This record gives sequence, C-alpha cells and structure tokens, in this order.
Amino acid sequence: MATRCKLCRRQLPDTSYDDRCTCGWWLDHNCSRNHREWCPRDGEDRWVGAVEL
Repeated sequence: MATRCKLCRRQLPDTSYDDRCTCGWWLDHNCSRNHREWCPRDGEDRWVGAVEL
C-alpha cells in the first residue's frame, strides 16, 4: 500500500521501510527524525506542531 509522508508529501511506496510515529503519522525516515521534537503527541516542543499545522 502506497502512502505519502505527512510532512514532505513524498510518496512512500512500501511503508514497512518507513516510520510511523506514535501520533499516527507515516513519515519518511528523514522527516521522522526531524519530527520527533515537535510531535503533537509527545514531543518536547509539541506546541510548534500545533501552531504550524
């Protein structure tokens, strides 16, 4: 099943090789690493995600 990265919108052809965050977002590997600090569920700076998205 193909899906798109929630941040960069790149198509992820096989989600088994990509990351699903605890907040439920499917993310590209690089986006996952960048997303952790402002994850809306348990990131240290989660307010950023609430304001930006």
